[in-house]
Amino acid sequence: MTFDARPPKREDSPAPCPSSPQADGLDGEAIRQLLEGAVLAGKDPLAILHDAGIDPLVYGNRQMAIDGRALVRLIRQTQSALNDIYLGFLPHRCRLALESERLMSFLRCTTFGEALRVSIRFTNAMSDDVGPGISEQHGSGLQHICTYHTIEGVDGDMLVWIRFVWIYQFFSWLIGRPLALRGLSVTGPRPVQENGFDRFALFGCPVEFNAPANTLSYDGNDLTARLLHNTITEYEEYYASAPDWFDVPGRGPSWRERTQQVLIEFQHAGFWSVPIELVAARLRTRPRRLRHDLALEGESFQDIKTRMRGELATAYLLASDVPITQIGLILGFSEPGSFSRHFCAWADMTPTAFRSEYISDAARVAQATTMLVERRAS
Repeated sequence: MTFDARPPKREDSPAPCPSSPQADGLDGEAIRQLLEGAVLAGKDPLAILHDAGIDPLVYGNRQMAIDGRALVRLIRQTQSALNDIYLGFLPHRCRLALESERLMSFLRCTTFGEALRVSIRFTNAMSDDVGPGISEQHGSGLQHICTYHTIEGVDGDMLVWIRFVWIYQFFSWLIGRPLALRGLSVTGPRPVQENGFDRFALFGCPVEFNAPANTLSYDGNDLTARLLHNTITEYEEYYASAPDWFDVPGRGPSWRERTQQVLIEFQHAGFWSVPIELVAARLRTRPRRLRHDLALEGESFQDIKTRMRGELATAYLLASDVPITQIGLILGFSEPGSFSRHFCAWADMTPTAFRSEYISDAARVAQATTMLVERRAS
């Protein structure tokens, strides 16, 4: 049994679904490609979309698209309809029960690197149609090579993309933060959608197209990251919650912002010379990893700490009548001369000169007052 791959007419479509397609996101043509395996297996793509809570009108329509949460529902529904992890793209099905077995094989591992190796060994034993492998990168990281022997009539590049999305999102969830991929390579060309949506932007790393192999390059620091989840129940709850697979890590708080927030918490407690080890522990990362992530944002831990201390010093100078010698003590300087030297480095003038010059600037004083309320030690 086969189905017409053209977009359905409105009068033939099922009743409207809870999730209506949008203009931005994975477009209807890409969705058609995702469902090619299901169509070849005799499944109705419109029914799959409907059961996933997606308006079937999106099917094959380049002017319509779905978001990252709808994509998760679509993948789950397609896998369920076919009882196949790989969406009907491979000659032999990999039943969903095998996915549970594979998960159990590595969920109790200690680190991401260990879990990745166990997962690859299990996958190699599970099917000849999938050929994952790893290649060490001179101690700086690891290259994860993915080979898929797809059937005729499906777009193999689409399978590579959706599997890379799953790998990235799942292992990021497993360690509790986004993987810091060093790069991706894919054998296919760069996919282009009329709505301008970039399918590879979510990975946050350089991507090589028309490459010799399909690979993900992991950072060495991620390989030692500890797993935060270790049960099938947690995984099922995560997957069932329809997480947003298009969520770009950069849209959330930056590492600079996270670091500043932790330093503010320490400032509230009166601690000014906090080592990076304590801050990294609060952020559930490693000092080396934190330095690396901050460097990618053009920042350094010491610069952030110094800048924040200077900002609070200016706030005390303009929003309080605390003597300058006392401000130095509040900010953790053991002697007035040390505070003055550091402040001159921050503001290019002495604390006395700064207070004299800007105390009549209403805008600066208002800003300083707000900062002092937010950051001063309790």
